[in-house]
Amino acid sequence: MLDQRSIRLVEEIMNHEQITKLELMQQLKLSDRQLMYDFEKVNGILEGFNIPKLEISHRYFRISAEAKEVLRKKLLSDRSIGQYNFSEDNRIYMIYLYVYIKKEPVSNFHLQSLFKVSKNTALSDVRRLKKSCQNKGLIFRYSRNEGYCIEGNEMEKRRSVISCIHQLLGQSMGEEFIIYILRAWNQEESLKQTRDIMQRWLAEHGVQLVKTRKIELIYYFTFFQAGGKEELFFSEEEKELLTKQSLLPLAGSLSEQLYGEARAVQEVYLVTILLLTAIEHIQRVDTPELLTLSEEIIEEFEKNTLLPVKNKQLLKESLFNHLVPAYFRILFEIPFHNALSTTIQSEYAELFQFVKRSLLPLESWTGKEISEDEIGFFTMHFGSIIDRQNTMEIGRVTGLIVCANGISSSMMLASQLKELFPEIYFSEVFNGDQFADISVQNYDLVFSTIPVESSKPTFVVKPLMTQVEKKHLLQSVYKHFPNLSSHSKHLMIDEIMTVIKNNATVTNEEKLYGSLVQLFYATSNQKEVYKPMLSELLTKDMIQITEEHLEWEEAIRKASIPLLDQNNIQESYVEAMINNVKELGTYIHVGKGVGIPHARPENGVNKLGMSMLKLKRPAALLGKEEHQIDLIICLAAVDNEAHLKALAQLTKILGNASFLNRLKETDSIDEMISTIQEGEKVL
Repeated sequence: MLDQRSIRLVEEIMNHEQITKLELMQQLKLSDRQLMYDFEKVNGILEGFNIPKLEISHRYFRISAEAKEVLRKKLLSDRSIGQYNFSEDNRIYMIYLYVYIKKEPVSNFHLQSLFKVSKNTALSDVRRLKKSCQNKGLIFRYSRNEGYCIEGNEMEKRRSVISCIHQLLGQSMGEEFIIYILRAWNQEESLKQTRDIMQRWLAEHGVQLVKTRKIELIYYFTFFQAGGKEELFFSEEEKELLTKQSLLPLAGSLSEQLYGEARAVQEVYLVTILLLTAIEHIQRVDTPELLTLSEEIIEEFEKNTLLPVKNKQLLKESLFNHLVPAYFRILFEIPFHNALSTTIQSEYAELFQFVKRSLLPLESWTGKEISEDEIGFFTMHFGSIIDRQNTMEIGRVTGLIVCANGISSSMMLASQLKELFPEIYFSEVFNGDQFADISVQNYDLVFSTIPVESSKPTFVVKPLMTQVEKKHLLQSVYKHFPNLSSHSKHLMIDEIMTVIKNNATVTNEEKLYGSLVQLFYATSNQKEVYKPMLSELLTKDMIQITEEHLEWEEAIRKASIPLLDQNNIQESYVEAMINNVKELGTYIHVGKGVGIPHARPENGVNKLGMSMLKLKRPAALLGKEEHQIDLIICLAAVDNEAHLKALAQLTKILGNASFLNRLKETDSIDEMISTIQEGEKVL
């Protein structure tokens, strides 16, 4: 039987005309041995179906057109669950859903039969599920009369249903697994009815939901109808907030159709919450405070990153559209899993940390801790805005972007495509429904997260692409549009990797592979920005200590001297930093006596730099005693990215009482440098 890892291998090979072993290893995070084991396993199953096997020829994995066609029908379009193994994690999700909607007592025998596993495996799964439920304040127990059952707060039970469905839908066979559970209790007709009700309701009221969220809601409501037997409780404060939302009356109509008039009275609040978390565009400002919250988050972001946002109104509007669903998810603790979270934290590590700190106002407003999954989506949002700040000239080729994954994902996708293809002019991002109304005369090619039909070249992409995926996309696009770039030559990166590995020790193959892709396939406009360490910027000749009694303007001028001497900045930049304080106030004071003056790059920055001045006699910003500073770090940033790593390291050092005290108490520049270097390694 095929397991999910094997299915992913088949899908990757089917999605590429040709792909190398190294690329598959990178994409699937498999070792050479694991990959070849899965390869042989898949071929054994294909042979049993009389389907031509996968092939390896000249380092490329290939699949014949005949095999691809048969596979799509047999293994992808008409998947029979009985052919596949369920992973351990997926069995846990499925057992929870199975017991939640049970129609009769469930025993261990039911679970063995359902998943075709041994008694011990089923018992092991149950132990894991018990522990998971316990962590959420629920009890998963067994009794002779009732069989397996779930005890606890109904809202918490529903949250776990949402979490299980969300986790399953994030996988290639997720929908089949969910339907498998519904089919086990004869609930397929209920699913069809729920889908029909949702479609009619959306059309009648003109409500637009993010496509992926709409699919999720249909499954949520189906399971709630089948298993939600206990009453939901909301506080009066929560009810008051939800009553203010213009969606509530519409949600009442939907609730009656889903649950019946009597039950709709208690279900309407959860239906409203879930609709608010899935809405595509916020038409009305039912919660005007969130506009204020958007502004507070943007201000925090500017303060933390020292990046002045040029088009604040654009960011405010787009952030508000993302903030409303996120606010209600966080406030009511609706589970939300971001499949891109790990990649985001790896690819945008510094930005992720800055965004996390910038979301403190949201954390304060909701009184809830914000998950890394939510922070990841906000990071995508801010990351795309940063990239947008550089304007591009319109090229000869027009590209259309279609994304069904929501605002943040679409913005991040647009950002990546604009970086990969600076020669292409991209219009706004469209969803699948909007795309159908666009004339083919208005574009030359399409990038879409979902399959779409067009007479123009169409490329299916993910919202956040790996280096392997970027490489194949570049090759595919250049194949159709060879005049787009001089870098369309298909270099054999896997061969280069082999040469390097044969002649040197490679400690991080994935990082090296990514760097080679970036080197050979990036255009001059998309070369990876080098982000120096803090110790590379704050070297001995950039740090000063003085016993002079200086006014704050004089202190900034003195702190700037090393930057001027090294030609990092012009005199105009020094004056711009001082004028910013006069016009905007003491914003450069980040607390604990630390000031970080800065201005826009266009005010006179020649190259990235930092300088530090330690004052033995503090200076009062604008003469205000509450804003005394004795450590001044001048920042000269050339763009929106290069300084982020150094700034992130500086922020951590300044936020650590021990390292900050060492910087302030020493009279030795060498000791300050040593403290900075140690802080980089430890924090």
